[in-house]
Amino acid sequence: EDPEIASLGERVVIMGGAFGFHGHSGNVSPVAEANIAGDAQAVAGAAQAAPQNRPDPIFVSLEQFTVNLADEGGERFAQLGITLEVLDERTDKSIRAHMPSIRNSVLLLLSSKKTAELLTLEGKKQLATEIATQTGATLGWEPSAGDATVERPTPVAAVHFSHFIVQ
Repeated sequence: EDPEIASLGERVVIMGGAFGFHGHSGNVSPVAEANIAGDAQAVAGAAQAAPQNRPDPIFVSLEQFTVNLADEGGERFAQLGITLEVLDERTDKSIRAHMPSIRNSVLLLLSSKKTAELLTLEGKKQLATEIATQTGATLGWEPSAGDATVERPTPVAAVHFSHFIVQ
């Protein structure tokens, strides 16, 4: 009944067992624990899939953007509602403190796009990634701290579009 339960793990591991009631002792034979003893990978998967205590995300809304697109002739425009998802209050406060710079970088990014780039699902996903990366850079984040093999996640966990109009 809870649609969010599917997002709690990558896979579902179902293991059987039995318990007794009304005078029956359930499955207590010597092989009753064979599932656990014989499939350590399933046990490890079940343990990893267990819900973790993650903090509730924090959402930071940016004021609506209306920009001319980079199409030839300059007659096309986009109107977007953008909300940034962050995982801690420190990032939330930092975004709010840097809001004019963040809005400026998003505005410049949006105005560099062409209509064809923004109409596809892949184009929208790419734009969300670019917004997260630019917002992180404005906050002082760098993709890696000198070691190209170590990737540090951007402080923006996700970019959500509340509306996305291209005309």
